Amino acid sequence: MIREVSEALRDVVHRATPDLGSWVVLHSLSQGDKTPLPENKGVLALVAVAEHPHLRNRPLVDGLTGLVRAPLSLQLAYVVTYIGDHDEAQTRLGRVVQAFHTTPVVRPPELGPPLSDEVESLAIRLLAPSADERNQVWGSLGRPGRLSLFYEVDVAPVPVLEREGRGRVREHRIDYVGAP
Repeated sequence: MIREVSEALRDVVHRATPDLGSWVVLHSLSQGDKTPLPENKGVLALVAVAEHPHLRNRPLVDGLTGLVRAPLSLQLAYVVTYIGDHDEAQTRLGRVVQAFHTTPVVRPPELGPPLSDEVESLAIRLLAPSADERNQVWGSLGRPGRLSLFYEVDVAPVPVLEREGRGRVREHRIDYVGAP
């Protein structure tokens, strides 16, 4: 499902920039990746996955087999850069900013199956990391820093896989007995 989110983000950029063709590719940007960096292409790289901090510990919800954990909401962190001429990189990254600013929330049918069957929406936010945070990202990738954009994408929700044979909680009770 995470790969499909990355592909959906790439598709948002491609739909917003039809004059540039298929110019954004998915790549890890890690120096350990044996795939060479593409020349004269935009690169969308997933650099972190975390549980959405504001949607943790939600109550159980009704599922097919009874009460199940609430769907998981994720936050994905991306770096977008352009491999090529610096002036062209500025132009292309400007187009990415336009694309995500124009479409900050992506819902079905733009998501397409199977992603549209699993998530309700993607919310895209431009981040402004400090110089130290940018250096940490590029350092962890083992590469010198490049002109780049940083985005956070909320994915909500990711449903629980339900299994047969689970019962239903009929009652939850806590009894307190005071001291005699």
